Amino acid sequence: MLSQIPNILSLLRIGLGLLLPFAPQSWWLALIIAGGLTDFLDGWVARRWHLTSWQGALLDGFADKFFMLIALVTVARGGYFSLLWLPPILARDILVLFAALHGLYHRSWETFKRVPARIPGKVTTAGQFLLLAVALVWPGGLLVAFFLALAVAASLLAAFDYGRLFYLEVTAPKG
Repeated sequence: MLSQIPNILSLLRIGLGLLLPFAPQSWWLALIIAGGLTDFLDGWVARRWHLTSWQGALLDGFADKFFMLIALVTVARGGYFSLLWLPPILARDILVLFAALHGLYHRSWETFKRVPARIPGKVTTAGQFLLLAVALVWPGGLLVAFFLALAVAASLLAAFDYGRLFYLEVTAPKG
């Protein structure tokens, strides 16, 4: 049972994502904080207790992107920022989705496995969570604009970083 704690936390984040759009707006901040805590804790527990696995990392990555997509759309639809910001905020996630689809199409999951989580990706996720929290606590104004710009910059940097790594993996000589 102990070995399943990181996966349970990832599944909990998926459940929080499913609940968020239907929850009263007054709950959004608490649900987003809970999503952020499960994101932090599943990785921390897995590393601390040596419970990491490729499948667990895949579930965690899916849960992260699923939760974040739903949270960003929900908060944007609530009027806290424009839906037009979503593509650049999600640039990293869109690139990773295309890389996963490429791996699925070519049956080359090994390429996907060899590209680990990296600092720009972690900064992007932190920036996305901060944007959501700031937008809900201090709606409108320069602070939200600053965190929108920060989230976009981090996402674009991470998309470039991961894109470069995927390209190098796909074009590397085999054998």
